Amino acid sequence: MRLKVLRLLFLLAAVLAPPPTAAEDPYTVSGIKVDATAQSAVDAQTKAINSGRAKAWQTLYRRLTKQQDWSRQPTLDDTALQRLVRSYQARDQRSSTTRFVANMTYVFSPNAVRRILQQNDLSYADVTARPFLVVPLAPGWSAQTPWAQAWRNTRFAHGAVPLVLPRADDIDQPVLASLQFDSATWQDVQPIATRVHAAEAYLILVIPQRAQMIVKIRHLSASGGTPIPDLLVPVPPQTPAAKAFGAVADAAANAIADYWKSRSVIDFSKHSRLVASVPVGTLEEWVQTFEKLRAISTISGVDVVAMDIGEARVAISYAGSSDQLNEQLSHAGLSLANDNGQWRLSRSDSGTQP
Repeated sequence: MRLKVLRLLFLLAAVLAPPPTAAEDPYTVSGIKVDATAQSAVDAQTKAINSGRAKAWQTLYRRLTKQQDWSRQPTLDDTALQRLVRSYQARDQRSSTTRFVANMTYVFSPNAVRRILQQNDLSYADVTARPFLVVPLAPGWSAQTPWAQAWRNTRFAHGAVPLVLPRADDIDQPVLASLQFDSATWQDVQPIATRVHAAEAYLILVIPQRAQMIVKIRHLSASGGTPIPDLLVPVPPQTPAAKAFGAVADAAANAIADYWKSRSVIDFSKHSRLVASVPVGTLEEWVQTFEKLRAISTISGVDVVAMDIGEARVAISYAGSSDQLNEQLSHAGLSLANDNGQWRLSRSDSGTQP
């Protein structure tokens, strides 16, 4: 009888729960600049929007996948791209009888994109990472160096892996001025990281050399750090400082994003199942929990297998590893813990989703 009641709660949850929304939608691609000319204004606009779709698809693909898979990007024609894009919006548009210029935003269909990637056996991560603190060093910290200024570009803070500088009221803190690349610890930067809502930090040391720059990256977190190989970024002689350091920052940002993706991309050819206990309080609480589970793309099924007063046991079918599942759950405000071989799912109320 109790099992039937809980199954009814599942059905009610499916009916009552609205479609989930994410604080940062990885399937929305903004800032695509288009410029096209044609025989007429309509043809120019169509040509520009179509070319923008292709650019947005490449941006999205690289956002979701590891750099080693960028050469495997599926080639899609205009018709296939139109099916992938749910909507688009033009900003700052200018047009004449033969030309169309605009700044475009494209909203892709998550299910359609996931289907394309899975059909091509591509692993991907479609959750937005939580912010990471970046501290550019050259060799020490200063907010006024060209190296630090390069990281002020908003593209770093609004990517799939948000990389944020210390807050303005922290830039003169003595702890930043005293940071040493080789000896700094997580405890040194934690207060500054916390104020930008970051649970991890990266120290990024740049060493200019003739015709190239060496970039050293240290990852700091409460659980330790993971080494990231040094980068050698070619810089042609007489390159303006802003352009040179901007290119080096791009290379470092890609390396950090790839490291995050190495932990987060899901191999959808690997399927697993676990049974976890879940506290069951009010219907409202259960609806919220069910909604959060439903929002996770790696979960393919949730089934009730047993229940007791105030608690249910559910079987969760998912792709990837249990660590990756937990990472996805954390973004939804849920936490999965293994207590002596027994899984327990609880609300952490710290995720990015409502």
